[in-house]
Amino acid sequence: MEIKLYQSVDTPCSYLENLQSSSLIVDPDLELTQDLASWMGNAGYRRSGQMLYKPKCSECNACQSSRIRLDDFKPSKSQKRILNKAKNLQFQVREAHFSDSDYELFEKYITLRHKDGDMYPADKEQYTNFLCKNYGFNFFLETRHEGKTIAINQFDHLNDGLSAVYTFFDPDYESLSPGVLSVLQLIFLAKRIGFPYVYLGYYIEDCAKMNYKAKYQPLELFIDEEWVEFNNL
Repeated sequence: MEIKLYQSVDTPCSYLENLQSSSLIVDPDLELTQDLASWMGNAGYRRSGQMLYKPKCSECNACQSSRIRLDDFKPSKSQKRILNKAKNLQFQVREAHFSDSDYELFEKYITLRHKDGDMYPADKEQYTNFLCKNYGFNFFLETRHEGKTIAINQFDHLNDGLSAVYTFFDPDYESLSPGVLSVLQLIFLAKRIGFPYVYLGYYIEDCAKMNYKAKYQPLELFIDEEWVEFNNL
């Protein structure tokens, strides 16, 4: 299938100072299906709302799509400690849909953790378009504590793996490492399904918000149009 790609205009980079960023965007008129998202995901693209995109910047190529190879994954010592602290938590998968309580959690997360980001201040319409449209292959992985939702990881169910799209959590529970825990639970879910990969989004070596992905090994990066093993520990 021939797919039209569009180059976005340059905007200030959200991750690296004093740089401009732009992306290749898949034709927005195409129906967003599991097969399309899977095919493009295997070629280094990501989904954000209704858009499939891949960074294509004139000044650098620091953004590299990443995925965990599950056959050989074993939690690190620090990840095992996080799992041990989570014994009293509950996890469930549900459809991605809007609820007032989920939005309140998202709003709190953005306000307390990302006041300097593009999504501050939180907005219901933006939140709905970003996370709550149902495409038939996107879901919420919910973390609960004593009946209260404390974290939500939206993920895509692709043909060869699960793809983490966005995670938000209650900062009051930061001591439980809900971000790390959400990734680990996504790994365990993908293993139960029998998938070989969990896609983690873009790894950026010089950005603390994005280089944490190297802590999940073995990690593969999409470099020069192919997946290669990466270890930067």
